[in-house]
Amino acid sequence: MKQILAIFLIGFLAIEAFGQPSVDIGIFGGAGTYFGDMTKIDFGKSVNPAYGGFVRYNFNPRFGLRFNVVNGTIGAEGNFDKELWKFSKNVMDISLLFEFNYLKYIVGDKITPWSTFIFFGLGLQTYNYEMNQVKLTPIVDPTYFAKADFSGPVMSPTIPFGLGVKYNLSKRWGIGLEGGLRKTFSDKLDDLDDPMSYSYSNLNTPPVDVQVKYTDQWHNNDWTAYAGIHLVYKLIYGNKEWDLRTPRNRMIDWGIWNSIRRQ
Repeated sequence: MKQILAIFLIGFLAIEAFGQPSVDIGIFGGAGTYFGDMTKIDFGKSVNPAYGGFVRYNFNPRFGLRFNVVNGTIGAEGNFDKELWKFSKNVMDISLLFEFNYLKYIVGDKITPWSTFIFFGLGLQTYNYEMNQVKLTPIVDPTYFAKADFSGPVMSPTIPFGLGVKYNLSKRWGIGLEGGLRKTFSDKLDDLDDPMSYSYSNLNTPPVDVQVKYTDQWHNNDWTAYAGIHLVYKLIYGNKEWDLRTPRNRMIDWGIWNSIRRQ
């Protein structure tokens, strides 16, 4: 918890350093799950609570930059290569997200009561990897262990993206529903680190390296998914010159025009 608060504070100070007057803070509560090498996953046992917070710097009513932290348990129960497999671990997800509102939107403004939105960006996931030789022995070729990594902490880059909807509750409060995916660049989340990287072509030949390169960061199947509700508080109000009324013929207008520029 202390780590989350420290990271959250750093992100707030970094965004506030822009020196502009439109900043929101928020909390997130929902659930997270996993998609990867495992099959026949029991999703009833593979969806776990997740929580977090964010600071959002609004360039204008259409575009925003969000520093986001989500923490929770990611785990799953299912099969791998007809063998039972399960894992469970704490995962911290840190990301910098670009938000685009389909409609012009400002928390608390009656003229902009709601909007759908999309987000994408870059991130980092941290968790512990466990290389369990006893559990892996029935699944992998014996040559796998000659190059297998030892257990330990992992920091993996991610590409997060998703969508949602925002709605105003009052002058300073807003609520939203969102869901997103994180593409990771490590195959260790499910403790199955590229387990089929080496195999026997047949019983009479030595092991051969197959096309999948061991620990290839581009060829892995680990993803995380989060969905939930966020509650937002308008910490600092935005530019009063923003033109919030959008004519129907400019509903998908990517540019923001204030009253001074239009004159």
